[in-house]
Amino acid sequence: MNKQEALKGFAYLGAVWFGNSKQHFAFSAYDRLNGWNKLADKWKEEAEEEWDEAEEVLNRLVELGCKPADLQEAMKTIEFPFYDDPKQQIESDYQPDAVKQLSELAEAFNDDYPTKKLIEKWIDGEKDHMAWEAQYLYLIDKIGYDNFLMAMM
Repeated sequence: MNKQEALKGFAYLGAVWFGNSKQHFAFSAYDRLNGWNKLADKWKEEAEEEWDEAEEVLNRLVELGCKPADLQEAMKTIEFPFYDDPKQQIESDYQPDAVKQLSELAEAFNDDYPTKKLIEKWIDGEKDHMAWEAQYLYLIDKIGYDNFLMAMM
C-alpha cells in the first residue's frame, strides 16, 4: 500500500467512524425506548467513542495536509443501515476482520509514528468492541433471544 492509498484508507476509517457513531446513537435511542437500557447504554458508549475516534482521524488528516473533502468523498461510498431488531444491530456491526484491516493500515504508516500510534490504539478498542458483540451473540444463542432481551432491560 503506497502513501496515497494509506491516506485514502485513513480517511475512509474516519468516515466509517462518523457514520457508525450516528448509527449507534440511533440504535441506542431506539433500544432505550423499548426498555433495553443495558444494550442502549452499550450502543451510546460505542457511539461516543467512535465520534471521538473520527475526530482524531480528521485532525490527523488535516495535520497531514488533507482536506475535509477527502473525508466527504469517503463518506459517499458507505451505507449505514438502521435496524429496529437488536440482534440485527449486533450482527450488522460485528466485523471480526476489522482488527486485521486496521493492522494492515498501521503497517502502511511505519514511517509516520503519530498516525501509527493512533491506529494501534484503535486496534485495542476494536478488539474490545468485537469481544462484547461476540459475547452478546453467544448469549442470544445460549439463552435464547427473548431471554437476552429481558437481560438487556
